[in-house]
Amino acid sequence: MNREMKRCALFLVLLAAMGSAVFPAIHVEAGALFGTRSVNDADIKAVYGNGTVFFPYAAVYLWKGLFIGAGYEGGYSKSGKIGIYEESTTLKVTGVEFFAGCQFSVGMVSPFLRAGYGSYSYKQVIDSPYHTGGGVDKTKGTVVLAGGLKLILAGNFFLAGEVRSVPLKVMLYEGEVDLGGTRFTAGMGLKF
Repeated sequence: MNREMKRCALFLVLLAAMGSAVFPAIHVEAGALFGTRSVNDADIKAVYGNGTVFFPYAAVYLWKGLFIGAGYEGGYSKSGKIGIYEESTTLKVTGVEFFAGCQFSVGMVSPFLRAGYGSYSYKQVIDSPYHTGGGVDKTKGTVVLAGGLKLILAGNFFLAGEVRSVPLKVMLYEGEVDLGGTRFTAGMGLKF
């Protein structure tokens, strides 16, 4: 478990403990989303391509559909060939997000919007005698915007779909590139 995952887990535990003590009528929601992730930069997309992501999260509903929470994005790890010598390369992007949002319930359907801050780690390694030093391994923060829909099923169980936009311009070996993109995810969760 990396450092970001540990921070996220600690934040979620503290958030749930603090929320139930201060707001006894709150409820906690936990879910997991899976789907596709696009890459905005055409050159990066040509080498690594789009990919898949997973996003486990937890949220605390404080009052009338208003919530705060955190989640972890993982899954994007791609390999390819780069440069005129077709050198082997890998790129991995992961992130921890903290967000706030609102949800509106209309019967069994609940649309939601959320915004937050994401801290994304990205690592690029090129297997080449010309690229020494272990590759690029950095972290950058950005604003994250998302919206989606939940379908409440039996009891506290729900299905969810979400579109999330993450702008992320970073420095790799090639210079500044746009690792941001759109995530189209679906999954399920429980309310407690």
